[in-house]
Amino acid sequence: MSPARSMSYDADLIIFGAGSAGYVGAIRAAQLGMRVVVLDPGPLGGTCLHDGCIPTKALLEVSGFLRSLSESDRFGISVPPPSRNPEKLALFRSTIIDRLTRGIEFLFKKHGITHIRSKGRLVSPGVVRVIEESPHDLRTRFVMLATGSRPRPLPELPFDGRRILSSTDLLRLGGFDGRIAIVGGGAIGCEFADILSAFGARVLLLERESRLLPLEDPELGEVLSREFSGMGIDVRPGTLSLSVVPEDSHLSLSFGDGNGRSEEAAVDAVLVAIGREPVLEGLGLENVGLSPGKGGFLPVGPLGETAVPGLYAAGDMVGSYLLAHKASHEAIIAVEAMAGGDPRPLDPARVPRVVYTHPEVVSIGLTKEQALREGFSVDEGRFPLMANGRSLIEGNRRGFFKVLSERSSGRILGFHGIGPHVSEMVGGVALAMGAKEGAHLLMEGIFPHPTVSEAIHEAFLDLKGRAIHR
Repeated sequence: MSPARSMSYDADLIIFGAGSAGYVGAIRAAQLGMRVVVLDPGPLGGTCLHDGCIPTKALLEVSGFLRSLSESDRFGISVPPPSRNPEKLALFRSTIIDRLTRGIEFLFKKHGITHIRSKGRLVSPGVVRVIEESPHDLRTRFVMLATGSRPRPLPELPFDGRRILSSTDLLRLGGFDGRIAIVGGGAIGCEFADILSAFGARVLLLERESRLLPLEDPELGEVLSREFSGMGIDVRPGTLSLSVVPEDSHLSLSFGDGNGRSEEAAVDAVLVAIGREPVLEGLGLENVGLSPGKGGFLPVGPLGETAVPGLYAAGDMVGSYLLAHKASHEAIIAVEAMAGGDPRPLDPARVPRVVYTHPEVVSIGLTKEQALREGFSVDEGRFPLMANGRSLIEGNRRGFFKVLSERSSGRILGFHGIGPHVSEMVGGVALAMGAKEGAHLLMEGIFPHPTVSEAIHEAFLDLKGRAIHR
């Protein structure tokens, strides 16, 4: 990028938001020689680092440890009932967040990126107003919007931060061990059901659809539901009606299947986990002629470009999968396009989806039903973890891996699994999906023994009836 060309601007790129899309996009843009300004009133790292992925997974690590202790007798080990120290637990979580935040701050300093802890607003194409005590305008060649998303409320159950909670509210409470109802059996609801039940809460998990994880392969939600029931979680799929009445000491719930059958329960709080919505207000979209599209998300092209030249967007606010790794990848594509590169557009079919429960759940690509609807001829291979040595050693029997490939080419169409450590393995499948004969590559691979990953190998071998331990 020519210095003479960029000196007439205050910045080459201004980014709204310092989350997974914003800070990663900023670093990549700086590597490409851009002068970058990031506007965000919050700390670097955004929702994922401070109120989402990282603190939630820290708590899930603790919940997994608690479950291992409770099941130690089957390994021949007797331990006293564990007790929790809330202060040390909070320190464990905050230490991780602080370390990662400092790491991003170091990278910003290393690459000369300016972080202004203020909101920004589009004034016109290429002009951004910094909303401070004394607002001022900056001129820039490019803008990338990456303001993310927030928990979506139920209209009849607005968040109050005390008894009607969002995931952010619950994380900030630091703990909960009373009676709680979770509305929503997707990834967020299931992860919090796992955490809260391990910490001693009595959990009622309500899902409108007929199974947990309704957007994924049907078998995954069915197996997870059985696992949850074994943990003492009261799982209620098919809940079509819900009313909540505040009482002096509790909330009175009435829920049913929509056909006249209803039940009642008393809880101390309700966690609403029905998804997330984009943060678009206050950005000045109307000043540049943009407006939200379907679902309230901002429409963009394959490289993140909006209808306004020089204005890009990435992450949760543009829809599709609301996942941190997808957001970061979109941001890299966008800034490389700004810099005159030729990046390959993101392929949604190769974005892994993980639910970090115990056991973990992974999905990538199409389900069998989706593949058939799209006209593919499909081969299916599968392998149960009850035949996998490492999984049995760890006490996991119910899980499985399922793989779908295009019959004529061997191209991987989808992969779905539930079991231990599967989040660490799905990246390899995502890589193989990029090859025309990805299924054959994994069939020919050599996997270490004993590992859970061997079951992936066996599932791919089963595509051609070659699984050894089936």
